[in-house]
Amino acid sequence: MLVLGIDEAGRGPVIGSMMICGVLLDSDLEGKLARLGVKDSKLLSPQDRERLAREIRRYADEIHVIEITAKEIDSFRRVMSLNEIEARAVSSLIGMFKKKPDRIIIDCPDPEPGRFILRLKKYVEIDPSKLVVEHKADLKYVPVSAASIIAKVERDKHVRDLEKKHNVRLGTGYSHDENAIKAINEYYEKNGKLPPYARKSWDTSKRIIEKKTQKKLDEFTD
Repeated sequence: MLVLGIDEAGRGPVIGSMMICGVLLDSDLEGKLARLGVKDSKLLSPQDRERLAREIRRYADEIHVIEITAKEIDSFRRVMSLNEIEARAVSSLIGMFKKKPDRIIIDCPDPEPGRFILRLKKYVEIDPSKLVVEHKADLKYVPVSAASIIAKVERDKHVRDLEKKHNVRLGTGYSHDENAIKAINEYYEKNGKLPPYARKSWDTSKRIIEKKTQKKLDEFTD
């Protein structure tokens, strides 16, 4: 039986793209991958994720990744929620597979799995009997764990590429990461705008703009 596991990496960061990955895997190989150490990417070190990503690519029937850039996220969020953006991307991802899965398991980003299924149905025809949409699916199902690992490896590579391109340290890209916030602040101080790799629709970015604008107003009134 062919099982398609789907998960994302980079949904929450203020910096960079979100990666959504699908891994199509023969169910007979799930035990082997589990013994190799495949599990939720958040439970693994970067080195282990890299090692396991190679094993997953070796054994998977197909792997596809969709990248949604910071600019695209900002543009889409003018007209839809992040959950809707992800549902559209997951639907496109499913259509990329040449081999048809017998089962599709998705790590649910929506508080209500049923609502996410309704979102999916707007964009792609799926046999409900083949579909599993659950919270923490990356902890429960090997194909979803595999997808989480590939997505995380691709996301980490993307952030490192941004660092090289812009000659800056971005850390994880999350709002709680000092390197990420420092990079955005310094870019704004120098250029009077947010960097191209920042998600402008994020509250973190809006607060930075408000703080810098207020500082300039205070300096002007002084």
